[in-house]
Amino acid sequence: MDLIRGTRVIAVAGLCAWGIPGAASAQTQGGQESYYNFLLGRHLAGEGDPSGALSALQRAADLDPKSAEVRAEIASVQATKNPQQAEQSAKAALKIDPDNAVANRILGVLYAQASSNAKGEAKVARAREAVPYLERTVNSSPTDVNMLYRLGQMYFEAGDAPNAVGAFARVVDLSPDSAQAREALATAQASIKDYKGAIQTLQAIVDDEPGVLPLIGGYQQQAGLLTEAIATYTKALESEPKNATLKATRILAMIDAKQYTQAVSFAADARSQHPDDRRFPWLQSRALFRSGSSAQAITILESTVKTFPRDYGLQLELADYYSDSGRGADAEKLLRQLLDNDPSNADALNYLGYLFARNGRNLDEAISLVNRALKAEPNNGAFLDSLGWAYFKRGDLNEAERYLKAAATQLPDNSEILDHLGDLHARQGRWQDAINAWSQALKASGTEVDRAVVQKKIDDARSKVSGSR
Repeated sequence: MDLIRGTRVIAVAGLCAWGIPGAASAQTQGGQESYYNFLLGRHLAGEGDPSGALSALQRAADLDPKSAEVRAEIASVQATKNPQQAEQSAKAALKIDPDNAVANRILGVLYAQASSNAKGEAKVARAREAVPYLERTVNSSPTDVNMLYRLGQMYFEAGDAPNAVGAFARVVDLSPDSAQAREALATAQASIKDYKGAIQTLQAIVDDEPGVLPLIGGYQQQAGLLTEAIATYTKALESEPKNATLKATRILAMIDAKQYTQAVSFAADARSQHPDDRRFPWLQSRALFRSGSSAQAITILESTVKTFPRDYGLQLELADYYSDSGRGADAEKLLRQLLDNDPSNADALNYLGYLFARNGRNLDEAISLVNRALKAEPNNGAFLDSLGWAYFKRGDLNEAERYLKAAATQLPDNSEILDHLGDLHARQGRWQDAINAWSQALKASGTEVDRAVVQKKIDDARSKVSGSR
């Protein structure tokens, strides 16, 4: 089923019967002339003569200035060629009759189209503009799947995911076999972390639409159902055995599931099948590193970096391996080389700054490096944490608190940032605040922390709180 039809639909669909304002006026010669010109305008629009249609409709409007229907019809003809004039005509119709179905539909679709062509805040603003008009349109035509779908899209773009779920669910009820509608519903469900709902939405059509299997696998991963995700990706690969992205995604799921031996084997096979795809040596090295074979992992990644010298992501990963293997000097050397080639690389600037902060050295340089990274990405929570941690290590607790709190605001579910915030409060002697931050760190996701170490800090802090009473 085609959920989204072209703009031409606006010009002819959804028109209510002619509504002459008052029975008496229909009996006047002016009312009859207006009605005739209205019908003529519709006919000419249907025949592909918009200029003639607009002339006839304008005559109808002049003869019957209180008719919302005439102005709505004018807007419908203008919509394809002159959206700005259509907007003005539709608004004129709504001044006469706020519930006019055609005018609401036109404005809703115009603003929805404007939202789809915009970016950032403008996109959100246009979506919010579209919503009330589409709501009124749907209220007058509750089984119109096209308008319901557009309404769901606008709810979603406006940041109203719960209402988007409701709208898309109604579309699915009306068109249960539509893969487009189910994918939209699943996306909205996942955005409110209803991953199981998203999975169920798509599983209903998987036999007829096996192309949704990768989406199901992704939602299973997000739900922590890693074994199920791996099985889903395997089933998807039966239909697309050469799909490198599916193979890479399955290997990532295996690594997340700590199935390292299998991940290493699958990555090695994929390397032989896709020798020019840098993802597979990277994944093989990651699985090896996670399994404790750090030397072998580093050897593979060093070779891959030489093969792809402009892939700075691989170099950052290698620096990470060096650092975690106790080879801090090698990590610093690699990062400085990367910055020589790409001085504005924000991730490298942050990484080198955090490396110094973590080791408690070169703290002034660390602060300078991370500040350079923040110029490129001022709201990056990881960068804010690095800067806060550098100030903490330098003993500047006020600045440390400023940036660590900002980092926690940006990434409220990141365990490492919360752990840092707890350490700061402990240094400040604010033991209950420290306990609260560390406790949140144990509940949070994101970067892993040593749970035993964090729990010991909580226990020690509780003893201090009890001893002070």
